[in-house]
Amino acid sequence: MNRKFNGFIAKFSGLAAVAALALCACNEQKTEKAAAEQPAEQAVAQPAEQTAPSKSLVVFYSQNGATKTVAEIFQKERNADVFEISLVQPYPSTYDSTIAAVRDQRESKQWPALVNAKADLAKYDTVFLGYPIMFGSFAPPIYSFLDSNDLSGKVVVPFCTYGSGGRKASASELKTLAPNANVTLAYGISNKRVTAEGADSVVSAEVETFFANLAEGKTEEMLMGGYSEQRPLTAEDSAVFAAATKDYAYLGLKPLSVSTQVVAGTNFLFTCEMKAFGGPATQTNVKIFRPLPGRGEPELIVVEK
Repeated sequence: MNRKFNGFIAKFSGLAAVAALALCACNEQKTEKAAAEQPAEQAVAQPAEQTAPSKSLVVFYSQNGATKTVAEIFQKERNADVFEISLVQPYPSTYDSTIAAVRDQRESKQWPALVNAKADLAKYDTVFLGYPIMFGSFAPPIYSFLDSNDLSGKVVVPFCTYGSGGRKASASELKTLAPNANVTLAYGISNKRVTAEGADSVVSAEVETFFANLAEGKTEEMLMGGYSEQRPLTAEDSAVFAAATKDYAYLGLKPLSVSTQVVAGTNFLFTCEMKAFGGPATQTNVKIFRPLPGRGEPELIVVEK
């Protein structure tokens, strides 16, 4: 009796083991089938969305901080990466000493050494190139940068700060030195306006308008649209000119005629004779903005030179 019972138990245990294995296999098949029938987005966890790398780079040299202020606004507007040019030997701290140093560099064509001469431009489509104007064109460190970097195939957007002007002249020279780059319309603003109270909002609004003009493909000629024909000056025009240029006696400006454009205020475009620093007479355009009554004094925007 015990032998028969023990045999039965052994036989039952073997059958139970087989059944368990079969059930396990069946469950695995069901699990695999269920997984196969799930939508792909449920079956495989999706990776976190990646932020595309910036395709724009703001490259700038700033001597007194004004150009850096504008560069930071450009960077914010375009979510661009930044490359600040630094000199191995900074310019002297005084104005006269800096002028002397820059004059020597221009006369000798010996451009200053840079701490970071080479930028990794390969991954960028657009380069915003910023600089202060010195002696009518971009500061010498920009020549050093151009000697070490190839801008061929890039869209290059110049921007500058200045005492009185140099925006158009510097952009024209940049086109000559980087002939295989697409050099666009340039943005410029005076140091005086950058450092004035509330300047951040003024510069930001101007930069926004500048980018809109770029997007619309506007040229220098198109931006001059809307002005009246040049005409002789009235007493009112002369007063506006005198108020706006009182700090620029060194330019030796003499207004010859004027045209106007009504905006939120009035833009004046004076054709002038200029004898800068007592030099030979040349002809130039001087843009002045007069705000609406009670909103400030006329201010010189740029001397186009």
